[in-house]
Amino acid sequence: MIFRSYLRRSLRAKTLLNLMATLGQIRRRTRSLDRGFTLTEILVATIIGALIVSGLLGVMVELLTSDAREAARNETQREMQLALDYISTDLREAVYVYDGDCMAKVASESSNAKLVDEKCSGLFDYMFVPPNSTPVLAFWKLDDLPEKVKELCAGLNDVDEDGAPPCISGRAYTLVVYYLTRNDDDPTWAGKARIQRFTLPRFNSQGLEVTGYVNPVQSGFEAWPVVDGTPQGGTQNSSGLVTLVDFVDSRPMSEIEELNEEETASVDCPDKYAKTPSDATLDRFGFTGVRNFYACIRIPDPLLEQDPSASEEVTSFNQKVILFIRGNAVGKPGIQSANEGFMPAIQTQVLNRGVANKVPKSQ
Repeated sequence: MIFRSYLRRSLRAKTLLNLMATLGQIRRRTRSLDRGFTLTEILVATIIGALIVSGLLGVMVELLTSDAREAARNETQREMQLALDYISTDLREAVYVYDGDCMAKVASESSNAKLVDEKCSGLFDYMFVPPNSTPVLAFWKLDDLPEKVKELCAGLNDVDEDGAPPCISGRAYTLVVYYLTRNDDDPTWAGKARIQRFTLPRFNSQGLEVTGYVNPVQSGFEAWPVVDGTPQGGTQNSSGLVTLVDFVDSRPMSEIEELNEEETASVDCPDKYAKTPSDATLDRFGFTGVRNFYACIRIPDPLLEQDPSASEEVTSFNQKVILFIRGNAVGKPGIQSANEGFMPAIQTQVLNRGVANKVPKSQ
């Protein structure tokens, strides 16, 4: 009995000692874990992590910026194409398009130098030109009469009466002018320049004749608005002016680095074509060397040949126009400079439906 009692006490003591030893190991391990990282280790790890994160952020920002730049360029080019399509559609309805020399009444000094048609009046001596703008393209087209005028025609007994509207055809001539306008002092617009469209119709929507309008049938398209040597019209009214598209490049060709690097800064029209606007027009309105919106106009052979004896009967022809527009995306997200916003020029060719100087040949 005494031996058994002693044995039980020994086993309990051994078990207790084993338990204490296990607790001691656990306690030592816990103390080891409680020691953690030193301040230096934490600082080094923080710096390394910051460098990795900042690098990744830089790459991500550059990717986002690059994507924004490409989106801005694509959007701008799409806008230029839409504007080109609109102007082309307009030109197809033209019955007469002014070439640059006729608008300025000054002959160009180029391989296409020609006689300025003696009937040309110098259109923009009599026309409104918006501030910070140069005229680029001008032409006459036929538009439908307003409803008020059609109602007036219905009550006319004599359509040939002097001053009566053109009731038989139901259409009247409208002068259309496109301008390139700088946005320098206008916070409304974000791009470098915009294209504006001006119209001078014969009648307004109320059926009243527009002040300054002269029927080109009286003066001739080239001589408008001069009749028998005396100006009969012209206008300083801007009510027909609307903006067609923004983000057009306004820099002179000599300042566009990409063109100068590729030696493509010069602008030439094909043989038998004249540039519009002419250099004289650009100089006059402070746009010297700016050729980001311009056209090449097919000119009559008699003028090219500089043959004063050429008959007017052979000058009838459908005018062909080659039109160019260059956009610039500066001012849109991701585009910080004009060089970043540079875009190649887009172009199209248009053959108008009207016939210039249409005169029946004598039998």
